[in-house]
Amino acid sequence: MRQLRYFLKETLLNLRGNKSTTLISMATIAFTMMLFGVFLLLYFNLDALVGSLQQEIKVILYLRDGLAEKERVDLEGKLRQGPGVSNVLYVSKAMALVNFRRSLEGQDILLKGLGDNPLPASFELTLEKAYQSSEAVQRLAQQFKGLNGVDDIQYGREWVDNVNTVLETVRVGSAVIGLILGLAAVVIIAGTIGLTVWSRLEDIEVLQLIGATRAYIQMPFLMEGALMGLIGGVFAVVLLRGVFELAKSRLADVGGFLGGQMNLMFLPMPWLLLFLAVGVGLGCTGSLLSIRRLL
Repeated sequence: MRQLRYFLKETLLNLRGNKSTTLISMATIAFTMMLFGVFLLLYFNLDALVGSLQQEIKVILYLRDGLAEKERVDLEGKLRQGPGVSNVLYVSKAMALVNFRRSLEGQDILLKGLGDNPLPASFELTLEKAYQSSEAVQRLAQQFKGLNGVDDIQYGREWVDNVNTVLETVRVGSAVIGLILGLAAVVIIAGTIGLTVWSRLEDIEVLQLIGATRAYIQMPFLMEGALMGLIGGVFAVVLLRGVFELAKSRLADVGGFLGGQMNLMFLPMPWLLLFLAVGVGLGCTGSLLSIRRLL
């Protein structure tokens, strides 16, 4: 306990001894971690968006014109018994026309040349959760394509694939930028700790003369780096929350896609704790690099 009090006292003394450098270092750490946090937020919300899009995927089977009622009933039975299908909705030609006219309400000029009902009857399939990935939907679509009476198939795979591509880009970009920012934070902390070590060389030499171990001498500097990383991480979370609330309000004001179609979510507590742990880890790494070189 006495050693811990000594380490804490020395850590605070080191921080106070280089106020300007320490503040600049913590501000830089907070800014770099906040930038990384923005990418984490983007990835987290895009991942949730992909999940919500997958839940809304419907496979539409357009039926061949002139399909007999018995064939249609048989086909519906096969679809209901097939794997991955949770619900089957039959849309007749007449209902398809009603829905089409409703979607173009107020645009009569587009409906004048429609003539006889050109729209096919169809089945709208809702898929079970286990079959909502783009790969599973594609496999099911290929199976349905060979069924008797099916003329064409439409499904929202393109939407999910496009968002998945963006999600993968953000994931890779976050990893690369996070690595660069992490290295920058480590270098900054190492430089700050190095200045502290140089300013206290006389005290360190006295400790060495009276037989203090290397670990005993190094511990306050290691704790200094960890504390700088933790404080920088806390400020980064505060800044990140501000950026999040600003983005959320702007998206809500303009009725943007993300703001209108899904609720933006802040990082959950486990992610925030991991975020702060990364800050502490960066601080410890920077300290180790500095004290191993100088002590």
